[in-house]
Amino acid sequence: MRKIIPEIFNKKLLYLFVENRKKTFNLKQIRYYLNSVIDIKNLKTILYDFVKRGYLVSTDDEKFLFNSKLNLLSARIKKRTIIDLETGVEFKPRRRELKGVFDNELVYYFIDRKNNVRIYSHKNRGEIKYVGKVIEENRRSYVKAPKQDFKIIIKEKQSYENELVVVIIKDWIYENPDGKILKSLGDEKEHNTQIHAILEEFSLPYVFPKNVLKEAKNLKIEENKKRKDYTKELTFTIDPVDAKDFDDAISFKKIKENYEIGIHIADVSHYVIKDSVIDREAVRRATSVYLSDRVVPMLPEVLSNDKCSLNPHEEKNVFSVYITFDSNFKIINKSISKSKIISDERFSYEEAQFIIEKEKNNIPKELTILNKEKKVKKEIADAIVVLNKIAESLKIKRSNNGSIFFNKEEVRFKVNNKGEPTGYYVKKQKKANFLIEEFMLLANVTVAEKIIESKRRGVFRIHDKPDEKKIVEIESFIKRLGYNINISNSKEPNKAINKLLKIIEDKPEKNIIDMMVIRAMSKAKYSSQNIGHFGLMFDNYTHFTSPIRRYPDLIVHRIINDIINNKTKSINELESLCLHCSSMEEKATKAERASIKLMQVKYISNKVGETFHGVVSGINERGLFVELNKNKCEGFVRMKDIPGDFYNFDRKSNTIIGQNTLAEYSLGDNVKASVLRTNIEKKHIDLKLVDY
Repeated sequence: MRKIIPEIFNKKLLYLFVENRKKTFNLKQIRYYLNSVIDIKNLKTILYDFVKRGYLVSTDDEKFLFNSKLNLLSARIKKRTIIDLETGVEFKPRRRELKGVFDNELVYYFIDRKNNVRIYSHKNRGEIKYVGKVIEENRRSYVKAPKQDFKIIIKEKQSYENELVVVIIKDWIYENPDGKILKSLGDEKEHNTQIHAILEEFSLPYVFPKNVLKEAKNLKIEENKKRKDYTKELTFTIDPVDAKDFDDAISFKKIKENYEIGIHIADVSHYVIKDSVIDREAVRRATSVYLSDRVVPMLPEVLSNDKCSLNPHEEKNVFSVYITFDSNFKIINKSISKSKIISDERFSYEEAQFIIEKEKNNIPKELTILNKEKKVKKEIADAIVVLNKIAESLKIKRSNNGSIFFNKEEVRFKVNNKGEPTGYYVKKQKKANFLIEEFMLLANVTVAEKIIESKRRGVFRIHDKPDEKKIVEIESFIKRLGYNINISNSKEPNKAINKLLKIIEDKPEKNIIDMMVIRAMSKAKYSSQNIGHFGLMFDNYTHFTSPIRRYPDLIVHRIINDIINNKTKSINELESLCLHCSSMEEKATKAERASIKLMQVKYISNKVGETFHGVVSGINERGLFVELNKNKCEGFVRMKDIPGDFYNFDRKSNTIIGQNTLAEYSLGDNVKASVLRTNIEKKHIDLKLVDY
């Protein structure tokens, strides 16, 4: 007999009333809804307890209905925190309120008379999807999702042996829920199946509906004649070598002693009409997703790679932000307009970097996109050199204002035609990257200022102050390494953080300290309420420069269009759109990390038994995490796999200490570890420490 879990049962019962708020139910109807899993006597006891608590109202003829005096609100549960769906306000409920509720679940809640947060019921659990492998055991089948501690019972007759499936929960009043398989993703060992499983895990759509593709293919746009013509300006793009969509271009013009720089952004709003089929799908996705081996675009490729993309030698509609600098690179004028351009040339970052470093216009074939020598027009090469000098000036100014600079090394994997990792390389930011970054930041600030000036509601990219407790932990950690930098009590914490990051730039502990600082930071997010951006130290900041891959940028384009054309209409549900876009961005980031972790596990699977130098990157009561220096793969060392002693976790000092030897392991310690085993399904690497 399967055991009923009271907390889960009660929230399912209340869900019946919250979804039918004006309807009364008798005991038989309620039992029918619950599939008769409880007897009448016990059911009456529960219902009258809910009446006593004010959750329900009872009638004289023993019927029950929702208490309309309750002001129920909607929220999502994240890490034992309630996040209101409408306002984004966060609450910490009492522990008992979270019984029977699961992470990332949608719930109804209310605030009681004592200002306590009370969870009324979960929302439809059928909305929650899980990805896992079908396991057959004792003549029963269930799906076990890698990160969940429950089994989803299924009764499908079809065999799904060795396949990953997407399952949805149908009913949940027992310890293990009943589910239904929605679809099979394919063989669990296939790379595409594993990548699709990641996208499904984070509820990220990756297949465009047919009606969206059809509308994109047949899109006919009337020419907009009310545009400034910049097609004769010297214009070019600089992007990653493998980029397929180009949403920004730079133009350069010297006027006497001044420099007129145009930052041109693809006018996606000209092609994607609000509330069209394409637009609704773009809202749903909210962002392009950049995985280790592919991009899942926000817009169909016919738009992102063709119609909207600023491809060379094609006339394109854009929004243009023009900035005029004097001979000392001081800004003397700004303007925003709708215009059209033609890009003269496409550069990769490597090509632009060569021009910056060598100040030559003949790029050797090993650095070019087409793998053949490239001769660049002298005026374009000269423009790139000057643009780099202006960008460096902008960067210095930002640094002086306290903008925080991370230059974390990232490892990317080389893959074969099946997407499997065959090697790795270290990705570093160079001057060409910073050149584009500085002008994009400048455009975003200029547009944000324009929205503020217009006194309209807008979408802002906001970033709050860091977690004070985590900053104190960083100070304590770096002090053990010999760095005495006070961040928490500094009047300018940004500059103190920058000072630290500068000092450790070439030190072995750089990556671990970078990671600790990043974790201490608040998450940047989208909001209609502007509070500024702590990390960049901008009072006004938005996202405007990537409308092909970010929906907030597309919203901002529509707002700027209204400002330019003196239209007064406002966008409805702006804050809920901001919350949705922030949520989808977070999911996309997690999916990217999961895909990188998958690649790490696959790559290191061929290195079992090999030994690597690494650094302790995390510690808990079960053991320690080690990041391998060479390939940046991170694995876990269990306590029993630390040789020479029995080890315990000391929470106060966040160290692991040997019982007999008193040997210690702390964050940032250099260690040597061998690869014990890997688990691709769980994306897990087990390591063992080696004495050295």
